[in-house]
Amino acid sequence: MKFRLLPLFLLAVLFVFVACSDDDSTPVTPTDSITLTNIVPLSGPIGTTVSIKGRNFGTDPAALTITFGGVVVTPVSVTDTEIKIIVPASLPIGATSIKIKKGTGQQKELQFTIEDPIVGVWTSDSTNVAPLLYGPPFNIRKIVATFKADGSYIVVQTDSSQTSLTLTGIYTAAAGGAPAPNDKIRTITANQGTPSSVTAEGIYEVTVAGDGGITMKYEIAQTEPPLAMVTKPTPEAGFGSTAGGAFGTINVQMYVRK
Repeated sequence: MKFRLLPLFLLAVLFVFVACSDDDSTPVTPTDSITLTNIVPLSGPIGTTVSIKGRNFGTDPAALTITFGGVVVTPVSVTDTEIKIIVPASLPIGATSIKIKKGTGQQKELQFTIEDPIVGVWTSDSTNVAPLLYGPPFNIRKIVATFKADGSYIVVQTDSSQTSLTLTGIYTAAAGGAPAPNDKIRTITANQGTPSSVTAEGIYEVTVAGDGGITMKYEIAQTEPPLAMVTKPTPEAGFGSTAGGAFGTINVQMYVRK
């Protein structure tokens, strides 16, 4: 009797062992399942590098499908825990979404706000300084302009004697509304508070190059207090239209965003 029960007992133990092993198995994350944990920054202008943190991205950019505001983008870099992408130049200002999918996995989504393209820190020096400012009586050799998302600005001008002057105020920017090829030109009104009260109006256009370099063409003219025979440039007339084109391009400034 004992010899007959022993195999049955062993069989029962084996059954319990197998059943417990199945119940206690650790869930395995599917290969194509990704997790998004953080995005830095939450907002920025076109050309901004955005870092997306998470898990299980892999290291193969071709395995990822990423859209930024509906535009398909190729990541700058990919690690298993971080993806870096650039805000496409074609996107309008405002709230949008970033969607990421790995292989056949579930698509994940994040929110991002695109700011005015002028937001950022810009530098103009050497031949990028407008000839009107580079020559006498201003003799400007370098300009660092910071346009903040809150509508304030700080401009530091340095002349040939290394003397610096800081200008501060608030600005308002808007779409220019001109037809192509000037449809990317926007307008700006700068109300300077220090060192004196001055209003200037003008135009600008931000360009993002294929290598990621960001430049801005900028032309502005004082309108209050008014200057004799000086009128603001317009998007329709394009760059070089200060005073109806009388100045040519000597009032056109070029900036590079840091």
